[in-house]
Formats: sequence, structure tokens, C-alpha cells
Amino acid sequence: MSDIRGSMKVQANGEEYTLFVGMSVLADLQAKHGQDVLTQLEAPEGAGENWMPDLSIVTDLFIGALQRFHPDADRWTADDIIAENAEALPMLMQASFPDAKPASGNVKSRKKAAA
Repeated sequence: MSDIRGSMKVQANGEEYTLFVGMSVLADLQAKHGQDVLTQLEAPEGAGENWMPDLSIVTDLFIGALQRFHPDADRWTADDIIAENAEALPMLMQASFPDAKPASGNVKSRKKAAA
């Protein structure tokens, strides 16, 4: 379940966790994995069904997303969340970047329509 602030709640080991991806998490990921870190999480064109993203990025993303509300969480917590929530990565990306792929229009047209 996600909310408007870019956070989502998941269950693991009978506990509820809130994941949040903000600018500081993104900055940490860029510093460690490169400026194109989010692109590295996307399947390249023509990738087969067995393609998977760089798991060190996925783990770092989940650890970072846990830190705001669960500062004691570690890589094992991230492992448990991923293991018990098969769709956790795409759900986290959607919660964090809900407008990443707008259905139509661009930023200018949306701003104009809102005015």
C-alpha cells in the first residue's frame, strides 16, 4: 500500500515496515552506483523474462528506503521484505515515482491545465 508522500507499507516476519524513497536515498544510490542508477533498474529493450536488475542496487534501495522509519533495519530486513513481497520492487518504484511515465502530455501542459 502506498500513499501520496512516496512511502509504502509492507509486511515481513509478522512486522509492518514503512519504506520511503526521498532525495537523500536517491543521492546515496547515485553516489554508490552512478548517475544512471535508476536506469540500471529498468530491463533493457529485448531483455528476456529471466532478466534481473543489479541486486546490489536493489538491496541498497531497500535499505535506504527503510532508514527513515526503521533506522536499525539492515540488509537482512531488506532480504526478508523482498522475499515475502514478490512485487515489492515495482511497487516501491511506483510509490516513489508515481508520475515517472505520464499517460499523456508533458509538464507544461499539465501545469497549464491546472492553472
